[in-house]
Amino acid sequence: MEPITKHNELNKKKWDKWAGSLDGNNWRYEFLRDGQRKVVSLLNLKENMSFLDIGCGTGWAVNLAAQSINDAGMFYGIDLSSKMIEKARENFAGKEHFHFVQADSRSIPLESGFFDVIICTHSFHHYLDPEKVMNEIHRLLKSGGKVYILDPTTDTLFGKLVDKIVKMFEPEHVRMYSTREFKAMFAGAGLTYICTEIVKSFDKIHIAEK
Repeated sequence: MEPITKHNELNKKKWDKWAGSLDGNNWRYEFLRDGQRKVVSLLNLKENMSFLDIGCGTGWAVNLAAQSINDAGMFYGIDLSSKMIEKARENFAGKEHFHFVQADSRSIPLESGFFDVIICTHSFHHYLDPEKVMNEIHRLLKSGGKVYILDPTTDTLFGKLVDKIVKMFEPEHVRMYSTREFKAMFAGAGLTYICTEIVKSFDKIHIAEK
């Protein structure tokens, strides 16, 4: 089995298992939602914008972004897990401007130059080919569009230690990156780095523009 195929199967298995409980009232839910609230608060969305969440899970952040502009726009979410996508479609059935697609983040079957805003929260460290994901982000964004990536960031010794520990216990984990590495990946994909926002501890939001 190809490394990327094996890696994707590990991730699908993990996230399919989580799909039924991710919307529950537990520490994991609250941790993820706190970060997504912070990201959406920075977006400055306007009516009729197009929005994409890469690694959307059950669609919670997609809905939060839509609510911020009274559902006046086009809202998309993609996820590798079919169970997550099923749950997202179930959660927001009847919302014609919501679209949830099962897809690998390295190859997203959506129109080039379509999105004003793309977010990716707490999933980038699972990507085996992050540069290819960055290239997809560049392809999908409109000129002037922005991407917001929230992920644990290894700018400190503590962050680096956590990265090593997580790798020991989660085979689907690839690695966490430093702010400098995010800047290099943005530049490599033709994206212009704007700034980094601290969420809490070593969680940071990395922002860039096409």
